[in-house]
Amino acid sequence: MEQVFKTKWVPDWQYVEMGVAILVVIVIFFWLQEWTALGGLIVPLMLFYSQSKTIYTIKDSGVLEVKSVWGKRFCVDGIRKITYQPHVLGMQKIKVEHAQGFVMISPDRPLEFVEALKKVCPGLAVEGFELIKN
Repeated sequence: MEQVFKTKWVPDWQYVEMGVAILVVIVIFFWLQEWTALGGLIVPLMLFYSQSKTIYTIKDSGVLEVKSVWGKRFCVDGIRKITYQPHVLGMQKIKVEHAQGFVMISPDRPLEFVEALKKVCPGLAVEGFELIKN
């Protein structure tokens, strides 16, 4: 049976951080009356929104399907190793290594995600998940 995981909940401090960044860009926009300052606002907002709304589906065949908020969907096949990397900057702290390379993800329930992957990928190497607090 397929298992679906949403993106990890975004902490309040990241929303505050984005609010401060937006405020700075708006002040620069009005102070300099420069339209390019708005371009500096649009790209980070789109990235932040897309990274906070991704859906991960583990299929029975061992394929991980990643669907972004923008409708882009890609499948990860031949998963070999999954590593939790707590010191990585950004939201994605879990590295999934597969036949074509790797992908960084952030499921809402990482320990359940790993267990679901272990069931469909028996030879999966797992590292670093003992650092996650329940």
